[in-house]
Amino acid sequence: MNKRIAILTLSVGSGHVQAAKAIERALEDGPEPIEIRVLDAVELARPWFIWLYVQSYWWMLKRAPRIWRGLFDRRQSKRHRSTAPHWVFRRGCAEVLRRLRDFAPRLVIVTEIGAAEIAALAKRDGWFNAPILAVHTDLDTEPPWAQPEIDVFSVASDRARTQLIEWGISPNRILICGIPIDPVFALPFDRPELLRALGLDSHRPVVLVMGGGMGPVPLDEVVQSLERCGLPLQVLAVAGHNHAVRARLEALRGKIALNLYPYGWSDNIPELMAAADLVITKPGGVTVAETLAAGRPMILTHPIPGPEEAHAEYLEQSGVALRARRLEEIPRLAFRLLSDAKQLAEMESRARELARPDATHAIAQVGRAMMEKGTFIDLLAAPATRSGESAYLM
Repeated sequence: MNKRIAILTLSVGSGHVQAAKAIERALEDGPEPIEIRVLDAVELARPWFIWLYVQSYWWMLKRAPRIWRGLFDRRQSKRHRSTAPHWVFRRGCAEVLRRLRDFAPRLVIVTEIGAAEIAALAKRDGWFNAPILAVHTDLDTEPPWAQPEIDVFSVASDRARTQLIEWGISPNRILICGIPIDPVFALPFDRPELLRALGLDSHRPVVLVMGGGMGPVPLDEVVQSLERCGLPLQVLAVAGHNHAVRARLEALRGKIALNLYPYGWSDNIPELMAAADLVITKPGGVTVAETLAAGRPMILTHPIPGPEEAHAEYLEQSGVALRARRLEEIPRLAFRLLSDAKQLAEMESRARELARPDATHAIAQVGRAMMEKGTFIDLLAAPATRSGESAYLM
């Protein structure tokens, strides 16, 4: 039997790619070998598509966030079923369609909204004939996810499930699995040994500052603001693929009264989170799911209008994060948390209660079942929520 799975993503941010790779690893852990191919539409798309669909998005977030907010709110209220005209995907992502045809998967998994539209369009146009599993990486969802060609939806919250039902998706096609992350984030690291390995002082607080790798968070300004915290901080700052920000962080070393450790793209985020007392981050879905699994309190800043604002509101209400609505608030909030060991411990405990480190393996299990059946599966008749859980699940 053909045991091929294509995982399609679209790297408008690093979280969607991380989710795809986490699912790939979970599928590879199964009892039988599966040929898996991860396709990033951005890597295969034509340059004009990247400019039109990806770069314009980041430009709006950085330069004109009110425009993006207006577009997002209109899409939600008008229930638009596409983020771009179909011809944009057909022409701009023609190589993606050819790769799907040539690979002939038995299952297609999508981890990003544009990727979901591409897969639905490809199936509709006859480029492949296999079920599609849509994996959400946010607590809320958006109307373009509700494509009729998608067979099964894995969502992260009861709210997202309700939204999809309102947009015409059968509840029997929706599972609440959580946001896919690497389970290593939940491992119990030996923190004293880890601090020594990273060259950190166990008697001084450690703060991890992240911005999503490509996002609008001014990491260098956040780090500089922490100098006003008044505590002898050790700051781990992860710039991801943003080389300009990494250079600005390097330039700050020795110029501010903090021990600063800049990082670019790193595969050691689980270790950095385990070493930290506090995480300051943009509330992207995958990042906050990883932080909850690590049991770390958060200060949330610069949310992207839309789902990330919902994340920030939910996490603050749940007692695992504080929200900095202005950059100037970050030092005061950091001092408040790092000076209160009891509150930190309570937030850590609550974070682990909300975490869903098993989400990725649950999604992989659904994927294997769909591949074996080649069609819709009966187990979806009862959404997999745990009794007594919140309406939002990570």
